[in-house]
Amino acid sequence: MRPRRAALPPRAARAWVAVGAVVAGAALLGWASAAWAGRTVVLDDVKIAVNDKAMTRREVASLRQFQEQQIRQAHTGSELEQRLRSLDQEIVKQIVEDLLLEAYATQLRVEVSDKDIEERVDAIVARQPDIQEQYSDEQLKTFVLKELLRRRVLAREVDGRVRVSQDDVIAACRRQTLDNRELDVGHILVRGEDPAARRRVAELRAQLLAGADFEELATKHSEDPSAASNRGRLGFIGRGQFVKPFEDAAFALSVGAISEPVPTQFGLHLIKVFAQREKGRLDCAQMDDVTRQSLENQLFAKQREARLQSFMERLRRQADVRVFD
Repeated sequence: MRPRRAALPPRAARAWVAVGAVVAGAALLGWASAAWAGRTVVLDDVKIAVNDKAMTRREVASLRQFQEQQIRQAHTGSELEQRLRSLDQEIVKQIVEDLLLEAYATQLRVEVSDKDIEERVDAIVARQPDIQEQYSDEQLKTFVLKELLRRRVLAREVDGRVRVSQDDVIAACRRQTLDNRELDVGHILVRGEDPAARRRVAELRAQLLAGADFEELATKHSEDPSAASNRGRLGFIGRGQFVKPFEDAAFALSVGAISEPVPTQFGLHLIKVFAQREKGRLDCAQMDDVTRQSLENQLFAKQREARLQSFMERLRRQADVRVFD
């Protein structure tokens, strides 16, 4: 299907005839962009355009194929199906963000030395020796250059602007000590949130409520890889150790209770509380280094995520982003 030309402003419409395709092999996995001027491609070749950068359908398809291979190697079952269903949307989002960051790096005149590139390529090859059979040295260098440019933009515009004060750390410490309990919990995980996953987790919950042994069901049916060895038992946990939806559900349960299905980014959980105990309260004025660093890391990650989302939204608002059918 051809792009909707009527949506293009006159200046951009004139420029489309000069949209350039990236020379074959110019970037690893097709992670390259072409300026409007300089090379000629037919309009149908363009899949994603961000300002004066573009990626062709062939490049997007190459990246999608690579990502699908990685997903199939790392996941199985319902989680694999869920990730494959959302792959096309994730690929578009990733490419748009990459092109936005690449353009911003050009605007800032960010530079990367040959030494930095060589060291990063060597590290990749050491970890994945067979990658040299798939991509040339120049392709790897181009990919690494773009990766380092993006990292440096984020280091300057996001990471470098995060501020975690000692007052923030003490306040976080005090919030964590408000609930002085530790819970002995177990969970059964069903990957995905599709109708089939919801039916399966509902069936498992019904069996538990009817008196089925939790550990036996977890060993047989939980999709948490650790269930084969821990039989679904996570041991005693306190606040701040697991993702918030999981913790909120667990700390709302009484001992012996089974939760409703709890959705997180990992799938659907059935949680059981086996026991609870009181723990010693932290002395927030005299924290040890390990506790302080852990809290700082949590606060940094939370602030960084918020700043990253805000930064990327600002770049999108300022850019002309087009995705063609």
